[in-house]
Formats: sequence, C-alpha cells, structure tokens
Amino acid sequence: MSEPARTTATEQYREAFETLRPALRGQPERRSAAFARFEELGFPGSRDEAWKYTNLRRLESRRFAPAIRADALCAKIVLPATLGDRRVVLVNGHLRDDLSNLRSPPSGVRIGALGEVRAHDGVAATVLRWPQGGGTERFAALNAAMSADPLLIEVERGIRCNEVLHVVLVANGAAPTMSYPRVSVRMAPDSFLRVVLHHVGDETGEHFVAAVVDAELADGAELHAYRIQAAGGRAFHIERFDVTVGAGARLAVRDSQLGSSLSRLDLNINLAGRAAEAAVTGLFIADGSRHLDTHVHIDHRGVETRSLQDYRGVAANRGRAVFNGKTVVHEGAQKSNARQSSRNLLLTQGAEIDTKPELEIYADDVQCGHGATTGQLDPAAMFYLRSRGLSEDEARSALTRAFAGAVLSRIDHAPVASLVHDELDDRLVRLMEPQS
Repeated sequence: MSEPARTTATEQYREAFETLRPALRGQPERRSAAFARFEELGFPGSRDEAWKYTNLRRLESRRFAPAIRADALCAKIVLPATLGDRRVVLVNGHLRDDLSNLRSPPSGVRIGALGEVRAHDGVAATVLRWPQGGGTERFAALNAAMSADPLLIEVERGIRCNEVLHVVLVANGAAPTMSYPRVSVRMAPDSFLRVVLHHVGDETGEHFVAAVVDAELADGAELHAYRIQAAGGRAFHIERFDVTVGAGARLAVRDSQLGSSLSRLDLNINLAGRAAEAAVTGLFIADGSRHLDTHVHIDHRGVETRSLQDYRGVAANRGRAVFNGKTVVHEGAQKSNARQSSRNLLLTQGAEIDTKPELEIYADDVQCGHGATTGQLDPAAMFYLRSRGLSEDEARSALTRAFAGAVLSRIDHAPVASLVHDELDDRLVRLMEPQS
C-alpha cells in the first residue's frame, strides 16, 4: 500500500521539474538522471531506518509551487543583520545581486552563480552531482535536478581570506513554495575561509526547502562554517551538507538549529587525507511543536585523522529532536582519534529527544570514545541556586545556559555567537511565560 502513496507524493515535483526545466542552466542529462533517482527513491516510508523517528506525511500531503526567478525578484525581503564582512543573498535558491555585495571580491576568491563564474568548464558536472547514500540522497537528487542558481565559492591556493562571508538563504513568497538552494565551496591547497550559512524565512509562509551544501578542502586548507538554521516556523527544511577533507586540512562546523516546523540535516564528512581533522559542534532547540532531526556521519579514511562531534539538545513543550552521530574508522586508518558526545536536556513534560551514537572501527591502533545522555535539570543544582536567592525560573534559565555554553563557547565568530545566545535567552523567557 505504501508504494502508490509515494508515487502520488512525487507527482507535483514532476510537474515542477517540467515547469522549471526550460530555465535551468546546463547539464540537462545530469538533471534528468537526478530527478529519475528522486522518483525511484520517493518519499521515505515507515520502514526506512534512516527516517525511523521522523515522519514526512505532513510534507507529502502539502502542495507547493516552484519558486521561479520572477517570484524571487518580486517578493518582499526582510534580511537579518549582517553577520560578516560581505553578504551574499539567495532568495528561493536564486542569487540576488541587488541584495548582495559581490563587487571587488577579496583577492584570490571568486563568488557567484555557477553559470556565470564557471560556465565553460567541467566544474558544473561536479557541482550538480548528488551525494550517494544516506537518508537524504533522495532530496539531494531533487536539488541537483532543480537547483537553478548554485552559488560557487572558490578560494585559490595559499589565499587566507580575512573577510567573513555571510551567505543568507531566504525562503519566502505569498503562496507555499518549494526551493532548492545550493552552495558549493572549493578550496585550493593551503587556503583559509570563514563562511556563515544562514537559513531564514518568513514566519507566516509555509515553504519546503531542499538545500545542499558541499565543500572540497584540498591539502592544507582550512574552512570554518557557521550554520544557522532559522527557517520560518511553518517551514519544512531538509538539508544535505557534504565535505571532503584532504591531507592536513582542517574543518570546523558550528551548527545552530533554531527554526522551522520540521527539519532534517545530514552532515557527512570524509576525512580522506593523512592527518585531516574535523570538529563539529552544535546546539538544537526543539520547543513548541518543532521537530528537529540531525544525522552526522564522519568517515576516517586517512591515517592520523582526528574528529570531534559534540552536540547539545534542548527540548520543551511538545518539541521533539533526533540526533544520530556515527563515526566509521575504515581499515588502514591507523592512529585515528575520534570523540563523540551527545547531551540532551528536557525542560518540560511532553518533550522528547532520541539520541543514538555509533562507532564502527576496522583498524586496531586508534583512540575512540562516545557517550550520550538525556535528562532533566539537576535537582541538587536547582536547590543550590534557589538557596542563593534565584527564583525557580531564574535558576532554570541559568542552568540551561550553562548546559548550552559548552558548545556555544566554541563559536569563535562573535556576531554568530551573540545571535545564538540571544535566541536561546528569548526562548527561555517565552518558556517561563504562562501558557494559554
């Protein structure tokens, strides 16, 4: 009975693909193959292990119109405060030059829509590929088929970019829309870049965003990515984030999940070269009836590779969150060092967080460890703070901030850290307000 429903659910996307196809730039065969893969996989069913705790029936039942470029140009846009030295804005997946600051880019850095920056070489073929495997392959393939204006950021060999790029990905429109933003980062050997990936949307509109971010770090490169998912409260946000890390290269991802009605993030990191490193830390806040699902997968393939996963989750009201962190140390990846931590806090009755840390080790000379906890605020700590004159609400807020502080302290870009701190404080204040 499930297969006919899944076929029906994909019909509107076939219609959207046919509508958009004439305006899509380049790679028509690759786009067709990507869409065929999406149709083959369909929406995940109840037996799909990768979607065990996240039901997409609400998304399947909705109808969305494709966000064509005219909508992106005409829609009223409210942008967040700038969190970097240079802002790049995509609206419903389309690059908006009028809202971006792309003139005189930093020396050795190229930023622009794929069709304009590298229209005549083989880069398009690699940018429009879709990642294989994992629960979000189907949506990554959908993105590869219909992404109209992939944003390409290239950093040349030896360039250390001092500017912080603030990439704002906006979903909006009067009608429910579907959009497919795509960002590709290509870093040459010994280059350095900091980028803020900031997903936003209006609070009243219902939108479906299938986003893809991919990055390739050549030997000795270093990328700091600050991800903020602050989509509108009625949005469906599904994102695939894939990174390949070369020898001696370093990756830092600071993830903050604050928005949307339902979201899913698959973050996949391939430590391909010798002594490659990745540090991934994150905070998610599932309050109201928000549902946040996060899967982090790190492959150790090179010798002497190092990785850290450290996520903190907070849930309240009827909020639900899912965290699955997996590390695989492949055969031959000797002297790898991998650490995993998932700690979660339930602030109210009815909230739920499901966490699953996983380690697979196929090498014998490694250092690996993982741990996971889910619980409520420590009664002894609450009593101590109350005895020092704090109200119950003040004590609860102080302990929650301290709990989140372990990962927030790793956000080394002050504007992003301030935004996330302020949002956490605002959520805590609202939690303390009487419920109607």
